[in-house]
Amino acid sequence: MVRRDRHDIAVDILRKASSRKKKTELMSEVGLSYLQMKQYLDTLVEKGLLDIDVNKHLKTTRKGQDFLERCNECLLFPWEKQKRKPDI
Repeated sequence: MVRRDRHDIAVDILRKASSRKKKTELMSEVGLSYLQMKQYLDTLVEKGLLDIDVNKHLKTTRKGQDFLERCNECLLFPWEKQKRKPDI
């Protein structure tokens, strides 16, 4: 399994929420438990990067989209994290 840091998880949530998602759908797609998802959602909403509408759909805000654009500009190399092979 690929290990992700907090930044990677937050970016993954914001990317997937850009097309309006229910909390349980997003939780499944991102691969987090309910408690983990709640912590991330609380923080992202508090920071203004994610919004919850009256129908309880999650949507990435304009500020969140700007954050994602800046994250893409910061990458030095366009690589994906790879699974580490165990040392033999």
